[in-house]
Amino acid sequence: MDERDSSTFGGTCRLSTTEAYHRQEIEGLGWELTVCNSLYPPGTPIRGVLAKDTSYGHLLYEHLGRFMPLDNMTSILEIGAGYGYLMKDFLESNPGLHPCLMDISPALLGKQRETLAGHDVSYVLQDALEAEAETLQNFELVILNENLGDFPTAVDVDGRALEERGGSGDVPARIYRFFDTYSIEIPQVLFNVNLGALEMVEKLCSSGVPRIFIGEHSCEATLPPALKHYIPLVSDGNPRRIRLKGHDEYTIKFSHLRRIAEYHGYRTVRGPFADYVIPDITEELKAILATRGLYSDSEEMIYHFVGDLYEYEYLVMMKEGDRGW
Repeated sequence: MDERDSSTFGGTCRLSTTEAYHRQEIEGLGWELTVCNSLYPPGTPIRGVLAKDTSYGHLLYEHLGRFMPLDNMTSILEIGAGYGYLMKDFLESNPGLHPCLMDISPALLGKQRETLAGHDVSYVLQDALEAEAETLQNFELVILNENLGDFPTAVDVDGRALEERGGSGDVPARIYRFFDTYSIEIPQVLFNVNLGALEMVEKLCSSGVPRIFIGEHSCEATLPPALKHYIPLVSDGNPRRIRLKGHDEYTIKFSHLRRIAEYHGYRTVRGPFADYVIPDITEELKAILATRGLYSDSEEMIYHFVGDLYEYEYLVMMKEGDRGW
């Protein structure tokens, strides 16, 4: 993990970043089981617990089609596309797409080229936070799926000092601007801020991208009453550190992202991944959840996967007046 000291103002504030890891160290995602990757290949036992046995990208395409005219689109930007599985599914659903994949990782961009070989796809090696507004506004839809937690996070921000001093130092000043601009109440305790995620959403909205989809671990997720006894869920509203190989990620405070989108004139829809990756809650699945997947490797995978369907949230943003809404 790359942690850079930013400023001290009545407490320690540091910026946790994954830039060096993704640019120089990452070789693949085999050890990091995302929801999207969990549903590849066909025949995985995880698919057996879904109401519809198919891959993640097909399920997301169908869900987004409720809010926007996906079948009529040609230009989509996916930021941080992993192995390219999501876009492979999108191209199967809409062969007329001419997508662009932007990634900070040369290694993952290579994996995406392999997955999408033979398709009309553009690839850009770039940090999305540095993308020009003129580039972003050319796309009808921008997707960030299961990667926003990798963006820089400000850790251990002293809320009382931040409010008193208005942000002394580069990182605190950037944080304070968001809370001030979007009328967000500053917690009077130490807290974490998804600074890179806030800056990314603001960049997309300011650029006028008509439609945006974001999906990631949430620090504000909730469970349906019927599953509260089966799935332990940490959801206290403060972005939580997730330790992974070579780097840390943080869960996302979706209410902040939604506030930015609505400030810039976007209508939003928010919910858990389980809205479209729908588990079939059978008695057999309840038994697996009750035992926390104790009795086999496949049951353990299923237990964690179903939990992720509720810990992950999505946010759909569409510009007011968009005819596709």
